[in-house]
Amino acid sequence: MKLLAGLLCAHVITAHESNSTTFAGDQSILVAGDSWGTVLAGGSAANLSFLSRKLKQHGCPSDVTNIAIPGTTASQWSTGNYLSTLTKAAPNHSHVWITLMGNDAMEDMPSCASSGKTSSECGDQLYSSMLEKMGGIIDAVHSANPSAEVVGMGYEMMFGGAGCGIVPASIFPQCWKGEADENDESAIRCFNEQVIRMQAVWDELADQREYVTAINILGLTQMVDGDEKAKVGAPNMEKLGPSWAWPVYEGCIHPGVAGAPKGSGEDSASMIVMEEMYSQYWSSQFGC
Repeated sequence: MKLLAGLLCAHVITAHESNSTTFAGDQSILVAGDSWGTVLAGGSAANLSFLSRKLKQHGCPSDVTNIAIPGTTASQWSTGNYLSTLTKAAPNHSHVWITLMGNDAMEDMPSCASSGKTSSECGDQLYSSMLEKMGGIIDAVHSANPSAEVVGMGYEMMFGGAGCGIVPASIFPQCWKGEADENDESAIRCFNEQVIRMQAVWDELADQREYVTAINILGLTQMVDGDEKAKVGAPNMEKLGPSWAWPVYEGCIHPGVAGAPKGSGEDSASMIVMEEMYSQYWSSQFGC
């Protein structure tokens, strides 16, 4: 897992850096969590992040502060200095985007598999643990700023880059009956059925709390790639994400930062993801 942790550290923003740019008005975004936050919202101080670019493209407020840290887990953000940093920053923002749980899955699921549990049993363990920890994080944000709106998503269908099949096979090895095969549809379905439970955590959190919104982009890049069995919110469960969208240079787990299908209208998978987030959330929140 040390190799995976290293891959997660692309686009590092340290715990002491805060990338922000200020615009008139009281609408502002705090980004917290793992490396999805640094890849998609890093560089906000110069208005160069994918998030800030997309917000500006649509004429939305683009005051963004990024405190996300690559490689971090929900377990870490649920207590101690991480939680303190989050709750101190929350009162200064109208919206908080939290991106977490992926590293928890990568750290905890292999050992769960080693204990002899099935993929479904390990998925149950992940869901239960994340619901508790994410709920605690979100409740702490709400206590610090009762007016703040919180948003999150269960990532996307990733791991499609060349050679990336080893990553899902290391997280839920029970799904593979031997060497990792990126074209083993049965194994991929087994894997996907468990990892999408991170989306289910967000859905449950949103059902329980009126100030939380769960957006769902699962299947987005599959659909853009032309997969007729996929649409946004309803992925092709027998496939991973397309290779151009989840390249090895982004650790197989982050959307690509360059290159996208011509018909997509965007210059990268990261901008495709941000356009969908705008469509599902920021457009209605900011009226832009």
